[in-house]
Amino acid sequence: MTSWTLLPVSLMLLCSSILGSLGCDLTQALLEDFSLLHQMSTFSLGPCWKDRASFNFPKEVMEGCQLQRENGTVIVHDMLQQIFSIFTLNATSAAWNQTQLIQLLTGLDQQLEQLERCVMQDVEWEEPSLGSEHPSLALKNYFQRISKYLQDKEYSHCAWEIVRVEMRKIFLFMSKLTRKLRD
Repeated sequence: MTSWTLLPVSLMLLCSSILGSLGCDLTQALLEDFSLLHQMSTFSLGPCWKDRASFNFPKEVMEGCQLQRENGTVIVHDMLQQIFSIFTLNATSAAWNQTQLIQLLTGLDQQLEQLERCVMQDVEWEEPSLGSEHPSLALKNYFQRISKYLQDKEYSHCAWEIVRVEMRKIFLFMSKLTRKLRD
């Protein structure tokens, strides 16, 4: 074999090792976010159960689509961006420790930057088959329901606690997704 035929293989190995070193695996960071959200709870949810809502996370849509690594990265990025937006939207009215809230927002911002470095070019989505919902649209609708819920409840403490619990579920889902994409 000549050195010219080894060049493409060498470049491919170099690129894959560079991608790995960029910190594209956010599994640990997502679990830390999950834990931080748990620590942010300041009281029992008992009085808030009356304010419960079903936000209908589009799990079937997310699991039903054939995710490639790049598409999965974009989905996780979209989810983190939406979560960041929700927690910067009147979250100071919640009775959470502001230091923990800032720590969560800082971590989310860093994870978003990491993912942006991981996606080096625009990702082409495969068109969903007829009758199926596009994952990005399903996520957008899901997070709009959460934002509307907070608005309808006037950003009450209980509403924020219900949303905090919902966000923990999302972080678990993202953690499983990133592990699946990594393996």
